[in-house]
Amino acid sequence: MGSSRVPQALTCGLVVLLVAGCTGDPEPPVPVPEQEPPPIPTEFEGEAPPGIEGEVLRHLHGDDADVHDILDDPLGVRISPVGGAFLISSGGEDRHLLHDAATGTALWEGEARFRGFDTDSEGAPVLLMTDEDDTPFVLGADGETVWEPAREGDLYLDGTAVRRPAEWTPEEPHGDFSVLDTDGDELWSYTFEPEPEPGEEGEGDTEEEPADGDEGDGTDEDAEVEEETGDDPEHFGVPVAVWGETVLLDSGDSVLRAHSLDPEEAGEHLWSVAAAGEELGLNGTAPVPVPQVLGVFTTPLPEDDGAEDETEDGGNGADDAADEDASQAVLLRWARPEAPSVLSAHAAADGELLWTLPEAGTNPVSRHFDEAGAPGLLYDGDTGTLLLPQASGQATMVAVDLREGEIRWGLEEDDGSISPAFAHAGLVYGDSRSNEDGDHQLVLDAETMDVVGDDLSAYVEAVTDTGHAILVQERQRFVYGPAPEDEDPADGDTEDPESTESPEADES
Repeated sequence: MGSSRVPQALTCGLVVLLVAGCTGDPEPPVPVPEQEPPPIPTEFEGEAPPGIEGEVLRHLHGDDADVHDILDDPLGVRISPVGGAFLISSGGEDRHLLHDAATGTALWEGEARFRGFDTDSEGAPVLLMTDEDDTPFVLGADGETVWEPAREGDLYLDGTAVRRPAEWTPEEPHGDFSVLDTDGDELWSYTFEPEPEPGEEGEGDTEEEPADGDEGDGTDEDAEVEEETGDDPEHFGVPVAVWGETVLLDSGDSVLRAHSLDPEEAGEHLWSVAAAGEELGLNGTAPVPVPQVLGVFTTPLPEDDGAEDETEDGGNGADDAADEDASQAVLLRWARPEAPSVLSAHAAADGELLWTLPEAGTNPVSRHFDEAGAPGLLYDGDTGTLLLPQASGQATMVAVDLREGEIRWGLEEDDGSISPAFAHAGLVYGDSRSNEDGDHQLVLDAETMDVVGDDLSAYVEAVTDTGHAILVQERQRFVYGPAPEDEDPADGDTEDPESTESPEADES
């Protein structure tokens, strides 16, 4: 019986050849048609997040959006509220658009470097900009230029301009200063003199002796106390803050002095506060704490059950301006190395100490002559709550009641995943990050830290002073808020009690 013995390798080879002969060359894969991305939604779904009222006014993306092309920047945009407008900044270049929140009108556009926010003399927000020639200028929320330097080196400060000595440095701070209005006209000029060296003052007056020996013994001591407590009206400093018709000077020796800018009494000494003052309880500490001006804040007035009745009788109408001044507070932080810092609040009108509040830990010691302000501050004017970052201690941020001088709540280490972004209408909007829930936005009560909303229909990106918000849903931005009011010329003499809700209506 015969058998066929075929080598196994040959058999495998024949199989491969037969398969190849049957299948031929492999066909190229059939191209899968490219799937177009779903259309960008144009209808807002769900209810607006807490604190946002009104209606959808328009959307900002898509072929039918009819908005500025800056919103199509491939690197995205950054949006910041300023007054009743949105500042829309390119993510790829120094290009900006000031967008009226109520109407969508372009108030200003151009190429410039955005340096931050400041205020005008009335406390309204303004934009600090620098043009292509590195010349600073300031824009108002209406897109109008508020200030340009009258002379090279002039600096904008809270609605005024400051002219320092030509070679001014923090190490050599003395010389001739001028405070100007935004048109470049002088409000007040003075000379900041260095302190005399010990023994230098009064060297030529040794021939005359005081008639009363007791009075002579007290003269030098009284002068020293006067200098330490800031009561010397002839010792000036460098402007660091301005509000209304008041300028605050830092003399570099832990003393702040407020002087008038009123044309009738320009330069008049109004009040002072010093680390050596007994009322602060900081005297005797070493090193001497350095004051940092955190800002000038308008706090809500105490609730008064009789206020409504008085208004009906016309009893308090004339006191509105006085009440506004009385509710303004200058907030200072006194810091020194390796010791807890202390907050102090002072009435802006007369410097009266309103309260002091020790902080839990140390905070950075600011440099003398730094302008007012600090990074990360958030203020809710409706409740008078200031969110203040902490460099040490158990809390990363505390909420301070500016009217009472008390800590409302704090973000502890366990809450470190919450990053407050802004405050509006008694609420704090913050980003929360966790491994379990991912990234989402929380809305907290500014007074209690209670969670008001954590499953929002949209992300609240920015809210203006007029209550207009940008809500991000899916891949769309919606402008949500009070609708612009139509101005009817026929009703020009008719008073509308709601006409003050949208200041932009008069400009549109």
